[in-house]
Amino acid sequence: MRFDEVLTRSDGPAVAADIAELRTPGRYVLEGVHQDADHRHWQFRLDVDESQERWTLDGSDGPTMWFRDGVLHDADGDSEDTFADSTVAGAVVRMALPDQLLWWGRGPESFSPVLVQHIGERSVLVTFEHRADPAFRSTLVVDEHDGIARRRFELGELTHVFSARRADPDEVLPPARFEPLTDWIRPVY
Repeated sequence: MRFDEVLTRSDGPAVAADIAELRTPGRYVLEGVHQDADHRHWQFRLDVDESQERWTLDGSDGPTMWFRDGVLHDADGDSEDTFADSTVAGAVVRMALPDQLLWWGRGPESFSPVLVQHIGERSVLVTFEHRADPAFRSTLVVDEHDGIARRRFELGELTHVFSARRADPDEVLPPARFEPLTDWIRPVY
């Protein structure tokens, strides 16, 4: 990975590949919060297994969404889909698969990385710019130890993963519980 130097759009796919190499395949459980541009927030728990091509997203603001056996189950009903395309459906699913975000300057993607930096003790900060407006920026923080995105800021929205852990393939998770947020969630980089 090229750190602390300005990148061009053509560098984006290589940066995505470097980010993908940080991730160890397997099952992960992520917990966090998503805040929209109007400062409304909802908490989530994401159970994702890339090798089994399945995920479940529980949110504090609505029904559970999931993808399994080529079918996406969401509030609009059931529809056939691919694993890669299904991850667009949940606003936070790609936090576990950050190289799958549509931000790496591949083909028609509007954003591409312009700077990669180390921050804190274990994190990589990637700054993206929009191809039509270089002042339009988004950021992504990825943990170097597991390749999972911990913070994403785009279009006035923030997604923050405050807990991520490996899970056994056959582990049964209890129902998701969401404690009220009482304070700002401090990032650990």
